[in-house]
Amino acid sequence: MLNMEVKVISCTFQELVNTYLHEIPNSNIKGQLYIPEYQRPYVWKEKQLNGLVKDLVEYHSIKDEEKPIYYLGSIILHQDGDKLKIIDGQQRITSMLLLHKYKNPSFISGIKYCSSESVKNIKYNLSYLKSVLDGEVFEFIEVKNIILEAVDFSKINVTLVVTTTEDLAYTFFETQNTGGVRLSGSDILKAHHLRAIQSNKIVNYQARKWETTDSAMVENVVQNLTKIRFWDNRKWRQFPFYRDEKGLKSVVIDEYTLNTKKDNKDISYHYSAVKKKGELLLQMQESNFKQIKQPLSDGNNTLDYINDYIFLYQILFKKNKKDHRIDDGFYEFRDKVLHGSNGTLFLKELFEIAIVAYVSRFGFYKLHEASLWLYRMIYSLRVSKGRNVREDSIFKFAYDYQFIDNILEVYTPEELFTFLKKFKYTFDIENTEVHQSKGKHIETLKNYFDIIQDIIVYRKHPKAFDYNFIDSITQKLK
Repeated sequence: MLNMEVKVISCTFQELVNTYLHEIPNSNIKGQLYIPEYQRPYVWKEKQLNGLVKDLVEYHSIKDEEKPIYYLGSIILHQDGDKLKIIDGQQRITSMLLLHKYKNPSFISGIKYCSSESVKNIKYNLSYLKSVLDGEVFEFIEVKNIILEAVDFSKINVTLVVTTTEDLAYTFFETQNTGGVRLSGSDILKAHHLRAIQSNKIVNYQARKWETTDSAMVENVVQNLTKIRFWDNRKWRQFPFYRDEKGLKSVVIDEYTLNTKKDNKDISYHYSAVKKKGELLLQMQESNFKQIKQPLSDGNNTLDYINDYIFLYQILFKKNKKDHRIDDGFYEFRDKVLHGSNGTLFLKELFEIAIVAYVSRFGFYKLHEASLWLYRMIYSLRVSKGRNVREDSIFKFAYDYQFIDNILEVYTPEELFTFLKKFKYTFDIENTEVHQSKGKHIETLKNYFDIIQDIIVYRKHPKAFDYNFIDSITQKLK
C-alpha cells in the first residue's frame, strides 16, 4: 500500500518548476506547484539568502568537470489532482525563483502567494538581492558578477517525496523535522564540515572520532566555545539562555557553518612569545591549543579545532581522564571543590569556560594557581548574592568585567593573577544557615582550605571571609 501512495524521485530543479508544463521524466508526475493556505508564509531573510548564494557561488567555482550537481535537499509534495501542494520546501523553492528572476525575467512558475506576509518578504528579498547583484553588499562584492551564472536550474538536484494523501505527506514532514531523535547543532555542523572534506580517508577519520565521543559532551563543549567567541567586548554578542533550545541550536549552526570560510584552508593560530638570546630570536609556543577566537574554515580546520577542545575538556574535567602535564594540585582541587550543586551550576560552567580559555592562552603553565584565583572571583557570586545565582547574572558578570578578554588578552599569567587578586566583593549574610546552599558551599571550601571557618563566623564578621579565602589560596600554593 505504501508503494502505491509514495513516489521518491530524483530530478533537477528545472524539471521541478516546469511540472505545470511537462511531466517529470520517468515519474508520471505533473501538476502546478501550489502553496496550501494553511502553510506558514515565506519568511526567509538576508541570513538564509546569504547562505544560499554563498553555497551556489562556491559550487560554481569548483573547476572539476566530474563534480556532482548541486543538491538542494528534499522537497515533500502532496499530489492533489492537478495540484502539487508544497508541504516542505517552500522557502528554498521561492528563494531560488527570486534569484532566477534576475537571470530570466520572463520565466513563469505559476506559483501564487496569497499571504500578505509572503508578498512583503518577497518584495523585500527582491530588493536585497538587487543590492547584492549591484555590488552594494560587502561580502559579495568580489563575486557579484558570477552569482547569476551560478543559478543554473539544470545543475541543481532535488529529491521529491510525492504522496497521494495529505496525511502521509505530513507524516514524512514531521518525521524529517521533528520525529525520532532531533539533530543537534553539533550534529549539523559535523555533517556540514564532513561534506567539505575531499579526502575519503580524512572523512572516515573525522567521522569515527566524533562517533566515539559522547554527543552530549560534544554539544556542551561546542556551546562553551561559542560563549567564549561571543563574549568579546569589542563586538559582544548575546548568547541564548539554556532553556532556549532553538536559539542555542541556531547560534551553533551560524557560528560553525554560516560564519566559517569556504576556502578549505587548514590554517590555525596559536599564542607564542619570542625570547632574544644574543643575536638569536627564539620563538616559544605558549599553548598547544588553538586560539579560541580565531577564524575557521570549512572542513578539517573546524573539525580539528573542536576535537582539540573536546580532548582538553576531557582531561580537565572528566575524573577518569588525567594528563601527566597537569599539576596534581589542580586535579585535587577539581575533585574536592568543583561541582554543580548547592546553587553553583552556572558558576561551574563559567569556571570551566575560564579554565579552557586560560589553557588556550598559556597551556598548563601555573594552571593550579590560575584555577584558585579564577575560582575566587567567579564564586564570589555565590556568597555576594542572597539567593542562587541565575544565568543572566553570569552573562552580566562576564560583560561587566570583560572577563574572557582579561584572560585571553594579557601577556603573562602574573598579569592575569594581579587582575584577579584586585577583584573586590562583599559577603552577603542573607541565607547563611548551615543547611542552606550558601552554608553548604562554605562547608565544601572548609574541606579543602585549612583557613576557611564555619559560616557562623562569617555571619558575624562578613569581611573576614575573603581575607581568609585569600590567605587560604596563598597557603595552598606554597
